[in-house]
Amino acid sequence: MNNSPAFNFQKEVKQKEKASIMESSFSKEMTPDLAEICGIHAGDGCLRKRDSVRRVLCVEGDVEEKEYYDSHVVPLFERTFGVKIKPRVFLPRHTYGFQITNPNVCGVIHSIGFPYGKKTFSVKVPDLILESNNLKVIYGFIRGLFDTDGTLSFRRRKRLRGVSEHSKRHTYPRILLDVCSKDLFLGLCKLLSKTSFNFNTSYQRPQGNHAKKYKLGLVGDYSLLLWMRNIGFKNNVKNNRFLIWDKFGFNPPRLTLKEQTDILSGKIDPNAFYKDSWVYHERKDSILAKNKQALQEMILALDT
Repeated sequence: MNNSPAFNFQKEVKQKEKASIMESSFSKEMTPDLAEICGIHAGDGCLRKRDSVRRVLCVEGDVEEKEYYDSHVVPLFERTFGVKIKPRVFLPRHTYGFQITNPNVCGVIHSIGFPYGKKTFSVKVPDLILESNNLKVIYGFIRGLFDTDGTLSFRRRKRLRGVSEHSKRHTYPRILLDVCSKDLFLGLCKLLSKTSFNFNTSYQRPQGNHAKKYKLGLVGDYSLLLWMRNIGFKNNVKNNRFLIWDKFGFNPPRLTLKEQTDILSGKIDPNAFYKDSWVYHERKDSILAKNKQALQEMILALDT
C-alpha cells in the first residue's frame, strides 16, 4: 500500500474532483426523492468530519423503525446516490440505521445546505426546496421530515352535545412536529403555505435543560385524510396508527409495533387496551364519515 505524501495528495484531489462533479449534477435540479432524503436527514441525519479528508453521513432512528429503514430509507438512498448500504443496530444508542463514508455523497448533502457537526439549532430547509413550487418536491421533504421527527397521535375528543362516545376512545388525530431550529420551523411553515393544508403553530419556552421549541400541528380528521392523500407516511410505525384509526375509528396510545401488527391482523381487539367494555362502531352520521365524504367531494372537484 502506497502511503507516501504525494500519493495521498493525489488521492485527496481525485476525491474532491469526484465530489465536485456529483455536487454540481445534484445542484441543478431538486427531485422528489432527493427532497425526501433532505427531510430524512433534517430529522434523523448527521454529517461529521473525521479528519481533513474523511467524512461520514449517519442516519439513525429508533430500532422499532427497522422495517421503515430496510424497506424504504435504504433503497431510497441507494437508488439516488448509486451506493450500497448495510444498515445495522447501533447498540450504545439503541438505534437502527446506517453510515455512508462515500465523500461524494457527503459532499452532495453538505452542498445542498446541511452543516457538518451538530445541527439541532442550525438545520433549515434547503433553498432549492424552499424556493420550489413543485408540490412533489415539497411533499417529499415534508414526508421525510415527519416520518423521522414528526408524530401521529390521537386524543380523546370533548363531549359533543351530550354524546360521550368520542370522549371514551382516542379518535381525534394530530400530526405534530417539535423542532429547536427556528429556521427549520419558518421554512416548513413557508412550504405548507404553498399547499392546501391548514396548520397551527406555537412555541414552548425553555424549561430547565430543555431549549425553546417551535411547534407545528395539523389536526382533525380532514387534515389527516388530506395528508394521506397527498403526502402519506412511509414509516410503518406511523402508518400503522393511521390504518388502525381508519379501520376501527380510534387508536389506543403507546402501542408497540407488535401490538399494532396484532391489531391489524385481528389477533388483538383494540378495545382490550381500555378498562370499559364499550365498543366503538362508526355511524353514518359520525364525524369521521362526514369528513371522508367531504374529502372525496373535494378530490372530485379538483380532478374535474
